[in-house]
Amino acid sequence: MKNSHRNSALKIVRKFDVAPEKVFDAFTKPEAMRVWWTSDTEFDIDLKVGGQWTITREENDMTLTMTGEYLEVDPPHRLKYTIAMPQFSPNSDVIMIDIKPDRKGCVVTFVQTGKDIAAELHELPEGAVSESEKGWQQGFDLMAAAWKNKQE
Repeated sequence: MKNSHRNSALKIVRKFDVAPEKVFDAFTKPEAMRVWWTSDTEFDIDLKVGGQWTITREENDMTLTMTGEYLEVDPPHRLKYTIAMPQFSPNSDVIMIDIKPDRKGCVVTFVQTGKDIAAELHELPEGAVSESEKGWQQGFDLMAAAWKNKQE
Protein backbone atom coordinates (compact mmCIF):
# COMPACT_ATOMS: atom_id res chain seq x y z
CA MET A 1 0.00 0.00 0.00
CA LYS A 2 1.30 3.43 -0.97
CA ASN A 3 1.69 6.03 1.75
CA SER A 4 -0.72 8.83 0.85
CA HIS A 5 0.67 11.10 3.60
CA ARG A 6 4.08 11.27 1.93
CA ASN A 7 5.51 14.57 0.76
CA SER A 8 4.56 15.60 -2.75
CA ALA A 9 7.60 17.93 -2.89
CA LEU A 10 11.31 17.16 -3.01
CA LYS A 11 13.22 19.30 -0.51
CA ILE A 12 17.01 19.36 -0.20
CA VAL A 13 18.96 21.58 2.19
CA ARG A 14 22.71 21.95 1.60
CA LYS A 15 25.41 24.10 3.15
CA PHE A 16 28.21 25.44 0.96
CA ASP A 17 31.38 27.25 2.02
CA VAL A 18 31.06 29.84 -0.75
CA ALA A 19 29.28 33.18 -1.13
CA PRO A 20 25.57 33.13 -2.08
CA GLU A 21 26.48 34.80 -5.39
CA LYS A 22 28.60 31.79 -6.40
CA VAL A 23 25.68 29.40 -5.82
CA PHE A 24 23.23 31.68 -7.63
CA ASP A 25 25.63 31.84 -10.61
CA ALA A 26 25.85 28.02 -10.68
CA PHE A 27 22.14 27.99 -11.59
CA THR A 28 22.08 30.98 -13.93
CA LYS A 29 25.41 31.62 -15.71
CA PRO A 30 26.61 29.08 -18.29
CA GLU A 31 30.30 29.42 -17.38
CA ALA A 32 29.48 28.71 -13.72
CA MET A 33 26.91 26.01 -14.57
CA ARG A 34 29.60 23.93 -16.28
CA VAL A 35 30.85 22.74 -12.85
CA TRP A 36 27.84 20.44 -12.65
CA TRP A 37 27.05 19.90 -16.34
CA THR A 38 29.17 18.35 -19.08
CA SER A 39 31.54 20.54 -21.08
CA ASP A 40 29.48 20.00 -24.25
CA THR A 41 26.21 21.14 -22.69
CA GLU A 42 24.50 24.04 -24.47
CA PHE A 43 22.77 26.75 -22.44
CA ASP A 44 20.25 29.33 -23.69
CA ILE A 45 19.30 31.53 -20.75
CA ASP A 46 17.18 34.69 -20.63
CA LEU A 47 17.51 35.47 -16.90
CA LYS A 48 14.48 37.64 -16.14
CA VAL A 49 10.95 37.05 -14.90
CA GLY A 50 9.11 35.56 -17.89
CA GLY A 51 12.41 34.72 -19.59
CA GLN A 52 12.86 31.26 -21.10
CA TRP A 53 15.76 28.87 -20.57
CA THR A 54 16.87 25.73 -22.39
CA ILE A 55 19.66 23.29 -21.56
CA THR A 56 20.63 20.70 -24.17
CA ARG A 57 23.18 17.89 -23.99
CA GLU A 58 23.94 14.61 -25.69
CA GLU A 59 23.85 11.39 -23.70
CA ASN A 60 24.11 7.88 -25.13
CA ASP A 61 23.19 8.96 -28.69
CA MET A 62 20.17 10.86 -27.41
CA THR A 63 19.66 14.62 -27.17
CA LEU A 64 18.28 15.56 -23.77
CA THR A 65 16.48 18.89 -23.51
CA MET A 66 15.30 20.69 -20.39
CA THR A 67 13.23 23.86 -20.73
CA GLY A 68 11.48 26.31 -18.50
CA GLU A 69 10.49 29.84 -17.61
CA TYR A 70 11.81 32.06 -14.84
CA LEU A 71 9.08 32.95 -12.34
CA GLU A 72 11.18 34.84 -9.78
CA VAL A 73 14.73 36.18 -10.08
CA ASP A 74 16.20 37.83 -6.96
CA PRO A 75 20.00 37.48 -7.08
CA PRO A 76 21.64 36.10 -5.04
CA HIS A 77 18.78 35.15 -2.69
CA ARG A 78 16.07 33.37 -4.64
CA LEU A 79 15.42 31.75 -7.97
CA LYS A 80 12.14 30.17 -9.00
CA TYR A 81 11.47 28.59 -12.37
CA THR A 82 9.51 25.94 -14.22
CA ILE A 83 11.34 22.87 -15.46
CA ALA A 84 10.25 20.36 -18.09
CA MET A 85 11.78 17.56 -20.12
CA PRO A 86 9.35 17.41 -23.07
CA GLN A 87 10.66 14.09 -24.42
CA PHE A 88 9.69 12.37 -21.15
CA SER A 89 6.61 14.26 -19.92
CA PRO A 90 4.19 16.99 -21.01
CA ASN A 91 4.21 18.40 -17.45
CA SER A 92 6.30 21.13 -15.88
CA ASP A 93 7.48 21.10 -12.28
CA VAL A 94 8.55 24.19 -10.33
CA ILE A 95 11.98 24.61 -8.75
CA MET A 96 12.51 27.12 -5.96
CA ILE A 97 16.00 27.84 -4.66
CA ASP A 98 16.47 29.97 -1.55
CA ILE A 99 20.04 30.99 -0.68
CA LYS A 100 20.70 32.38 2.80
CA PRO A 101 24.10 33.73 3.90
CA ASP A 102 25.71 31.78 6.72
CA ARG A 103 28.86 32.33 8.79
CA LYS A 104 31.27 30.69 6.35
CA GLY A 105 29.16 30.56 3.23
CA CYS A 106 25.49 29.91 2.65
CA VAL A 107 22.62 27.50 3.15
CA VAL A 108 20.64 26.50 0.08
CA THR A 109 17.08 25.24 0.32
CA PHE A 110 15.99 23.56 -2.91
CA VAL A 111 12.32 22.58 -3.40
CA GLN A 112 10.82 20.84 -6.44
CA THR A 113 7.02 20.69 -6.71
CA GLY A 114 4.63 19.56 -9.43
CA LYS A 115 2.85 16.55 -10.89
CA ASP A 116 5.95 14.64 -12.00
CA ILE A 117 7.95 14.88 -8.77
CA ALA A 118 4.80 14.16 -6.72
CA ALA A 119 4.16 11.00 -8.76
CA GLU A 120 7.81 9.93 -8.46
CA LEU A 121 7.83 10.42 -4.69
CA HIS A 122 4.44 8.71 -4.27
CA GLU A 123 5.75 5.55 -5.98
CA LEU A 124 8.86 5.32 -3.79
CA PRO A 125 9.14 2.56 -1.21
CA GLU A 126 9.39 3.88 2.35
CA GLY A 127 12.90 5.15 3.09
CA ALA A 128 14.08 5.08 -0.54
CA VAL A 129 15.74 8.03 -2.29
CA SER A 130 14.17 9.20 -5.56
CA GLU A 131 16.12 9.30 -8.83
CA SER A 132 15.42 13.04 -8.97
CA GLU A 133 16.97 13.57 -5.55
CA LYS A 134 19.98 11.45 -6.53
CA GLY A 135 20.44 13.62 -9.63
CA TRP A 136 20.16 16.94 -7.81
CA GLN A 137 22.42 15.76 -4.99
CA GLN A 138 25.01 14.67 -7.58
CA GLY A 139 24.86 18.17 -9.07
CA PHE A 140 25.31 19.75 -5.63
CA ASP A 141 28.22 17.38 -4.92
CA LEU A 142 29.90 18.40 -8.20
CA MET A 143 29.46 22.08 -7.31
CA ALA A 144 30.93 21.57 -3.84
CA ALA A 145 33.90 19.61 -5.23
CA ALA A 146 34.65 22.25 -7.89
CA TRP A 147 34.51 25.06 -5.33
CA LYS A 148 36.68 23.17 -2.88
CA ASN A 149 39.30 22.44 -5.57
CA LYS A 150 39.47 26.15 -6.45
CA GLN A 151 40.12 27.03 -2.79
CA GLU A 152 43.00 24.56 -2.41
